Amino acid sequence: MSRNWDQTLKDWAETINVTDEERGRSAREAIQQAIRGAPKLEQKGIDVFVTGSYRNNTNTRADSDIDVAVVLRDIAFYEFPAEGSVTREILGIRTSDYSFDAFRNDVEAALRARFGTSNVTAGNKAFDVRASGARLDADVAVFLKHRRYTGKKTATGAWEYIEGVELRPRNAPAERIINWPEQHYERGIAKNDATNRRFKRMVRIFKHMRADMAVQGDTEQQSAAGQVRAFVLECLVHNAPDACFHLEEGGYLKDTEAVLSWLLRATQPSGTGHKLMEVSRMQPLFHGPARRTPQQAYAFLKAAWRRIFGAKELPR
Repeated sequence: MSRNWDQTLKDWAETINVTDEERGRSAREAIQQAIRGAPKLEQKGIDVFVTGSYRNNTNTRADSDIDVAVVLRDIAFYEFPAEGSVTREILGIRTSDYSFDAFRNDVEAALRARFGTSNVTAGNKAFDVRASGARLDADVAVFLKHRRYTGKKTATGAWEYIEGVELRPRNAPAERIINWPEQHYERGIAKNDATNRRFKRMVRIFKHMRADMAVQGDTEQQSAAGQVRAFVLECLVHNAPDACFHLEEGGYLKDTEAVLSWLLRATQPSGTGHKLMEVSRMQPLFHGPARRTPQQAYAFLKAAWRRIFGAKELPR
């Protein structure tokens, strides 16, 4: 029997239930208590907050864990303009005695003390904290503040910078992973407002599509689903013009076709995939150490198109 895609997309667009939201909130609070209760951390300026799909309200049932950021405010990594208008020497920056590695080690000790050694696994980028009955699994990433200096001065004469967060993977300490959670959050809200609340629903549809292809798809669809992460899907949907959304009342089939069509044209070999941006608009979606490519995105989009629209010709 052929699938009723109109109803399927309606189901996929919905947010998760209240119980999962409460368990996500419980995970953040438990991790915050672990950090605040650690003797080596209690006197430091630390922010603990939910990031990723749970904060941005693009989560689905397949998002089985919650992303939590632990950010040390007292120390920062820096990024300076290429022309040299701002330097460490100009700003008078000194090397701190408390390193990023030391902070990460102290956070690890705090998590193990609170949740038990067997329930905390250290990865290259985050700690996996296993769930209890009252809370979800959590991926806990440790960051310092990141300051990107623009080379301009503010009205008060201070050097202007944009603030994000940065971590260094355990297995590649020279690699810089810079995230922009506040900018991502704010731009996601703005896009959702501009599309009559269709943007976040479309992100959930794309995430459900990936999960569906991974389990029930053919070989091509399963392979394509495994090449893209949820973050990439959210960014792809964010790049689609607002005119691709809210094309019909009470349904999402036309929106899905329009978004897929635009993104297929952008990511095809002769397209403009290199110009696509992350939701934050702070850096390109396909860049550097992230190791994600327009080719991977195109493979997913093509497989998703064929799953929904069958033999209908691909957009060109």
